[in-house]
This record gives sequence, C-alpha cells and structure tokens, in this order.
Amino acid sequence: MTRVGTSIATLGVLLAGAGCASEPKPTAELAQAHSLVDQAEQSGASQYASADLAMARSKLQQADLEAQRHPVESLRSAQEATVDARVALARTNAATAQVALRDVDAGTQTLRSETDRQSLQNEQASPAAPLTTQP
Repeated sequence: MTRVGTSIATLGVLLAGAGCASEPKPTAELAQAHSLVDQAEQSGASQYASADLAMARSKLQQADLEAQRHPVESLRSAQEATVDARVALARTNAATAQVALRDVDAGTQTLRSETDRQSLQNEQASPAAPLTTQP
C-alpha cells in the first residue's frame, strides 16, 4: 500500500472511531431515571399511580438494555422513564394530599360536633339567670 493509501485508511479509521465516540452516553439520564423510579416506588406510587410506575419501569428496563448498543435510543427511553416516574410521583403526591385533606376534614367535623355537644350540655346544665328589674 502506498503512503497516500495508508494515510487515507488511517483517516477513515479515525473518522469512524470519532463518529462512534460522539454518540451520547446516557449514563446521567439512566442514573436520574433509576433514582426517580426508586423514589416513586418508595412514595407509594404502586398504590396511587401503578400504571405510570409500570410505564416508567418498562421504559427504564428498555433504556438499560439499549445502553451499550443503541445509546441514542437508550437516552430517549431513559428520558421517557424519567417523565413517567415524575408523573407517577405527582399523581401519588396529589392522592396522598387528598387523603390527608379528608382526614383533616373528618377531624374538623368531629371537633365541631364535640364543640356543639359541649355547648348544648353547658346550656342545659346552667339555668338562665333570672332577670332582675331595678326600681
């Protein structure tokens, strides 16, 4: 092979290697997706947002499988898993807030009932003071 041919072959190998090296590695996105899915699981999303959590898990699993051979697809799947996990977290937070609100409302109603009952007992226990007229 001639010197020019060797140079062209070397340049081709370098360009091909650079092209492969320029594909984004989804490691940060995968780590974020794993973290958010774990957070959603721990927050109770399986109870309040099971469909969203299942989608996040599925997309995260796909992202993990694609990470080595198809980093661009892995990145996309990791980003979708992140979004699904955030939706699961938001729905879980909304549902737990609704439960807390119902508990507070029930406690408030109990306090009102007890206050009304005590007021009625106090009125019945103490007779009205006689009205006195001054001459």
